[in-house]
Amino acid sequence: MSVARAVPRRRSAVDAVASEIEDGITEGRLRVGSRLGTRAELAGRYGVAPTTIAEVVRVLEAKGLITTRTGPQGGVFVAQRTAQAVIGNGFLNLQDVTSTAIDCVRVIDALEPAVAQAAAEHRSAADAEDLNLILEKLRTTWGDRVAGLRTNWRLHRRIAEIVPNPVLKTVYLNLLAYVESHDDFYVADDGIPPNSGIRLEIHEELVAAIVAGDRIATADAVRRHQTVYDDFHVVEAP
Repeated sequence: MSVARAVPRRRSAVDAVASEIEDGITEGRLRVGSRLGTRAELAGRYGVAPTTIAEVVRVLEAKGLITTRTGPQGGVFVAQRTAQAVIGNGFLNLQDVTSTAIDCVRVIDALEPAVAQAAAEHRSAADAEDLNLILEKLRTTWGDRVAGLRTNWRLHRRIAEIVPNPVLKTVYLNLLAYVESHDDFYVADDGIPPNSGIRLEIHEELVAAIVAGDRIATADAVRRHQTVYDDFHVVEAP
């Protein structure tokens, strides 16, 4: 295993660490099945917070590059990449963050109707319970632009996890993971405040429709939810 370089402060810590590990895997320095360490070990090696490593693990797992195992010999390991993971990773092998993150959001927005309808059709009682719990968390964090945005992504990720279509789910979740890894910007749209009561109400309607399995109400909620992202503003991430 190569020695980790110090994470440059000018870059997103998540992006820097994820890129370091991904380069090691794609260049063959980190072989399939090799153990990268525990999350605590990785945090110490790269000199970042445990929460940063948690985000890195989630991003790289979504790209099919790593896997985690529990137990005494557990930790983070280089995964055997499937064809599906390779396809998904192709969407995320993007370099120009300022131009590609917003492009990903546009594609996510375009996929939203299919994702929401599939979730409404296939949601289980456990899925419904999870969605309502995350919605409650969204209500408590909504007033904070950064925390509210992160919970918002979490809600949409959980909705997509219900989708049985592996291609739709893989593309959506990988695009979402890319956007989440650059959450030091805030996406804005047509003038409605991003953390307004109107937007929260729309998410409440979307969850209620999916939980009820109501395809018509789901379609209506998605139409209200969809926006045209023509601009974004940088905010300070904590």
